[in-house]
Amino acid sequence: MSEGKKAVGEFMTVIAIGQAVYTAAVCLGFLIAGRFSLSVLLGALYGSAAMLLYYFLFARATAKAADESDPEAAKKRIQASYSLRMLLLTLLIGAGLFLSTDYSQIKIFHWLPVIASVIMPRISIALWQIIHRNSEQKNTDASKRGDGSDGN
Repeated sequence: MSEGKKAVGEFMTVIAIGQAVYTAAVCLGFLIAGRFSLSVLLGALYGSAAMLLYYFLFARATAKAADESDPEAAKKRIQASYSLRMLLLTLLIGAGLFLSTDYSQIKIFHWLPVIASVIMPRISIALWQIIHRNSEQKNTDASKRGDGSDGN
């Protein structure tokens, strides 16, 4: 497996786990509040799917930009990807919100899980970075002790 595909896979695993935890937490929260319905579950699943698509496109564009030999071409690729991803996200979340209103013929989603799903990937990424940084620090500390140093 190439380095870029491996990085995309690892990144997407973090996002997918975060979105799964988010979906379960939202459903549990609504259940505890006595407000759970199918629209809550569908809203959380829809929002999670939209964010998975958004971050998959982000990871792919970043991996392709990293393979570019020309820095200016890489920069243009990232900028174009960002604009398209933001447009796609706006359309997907907007459609989800529309399908949660009375204006829609079918009120299939609850609006709160659709909106809240946008925040969760950032939390997942931040937690992953903290865990990754701590494990790297532990490895560095262990290698220092292994070479005879006392850590001072």
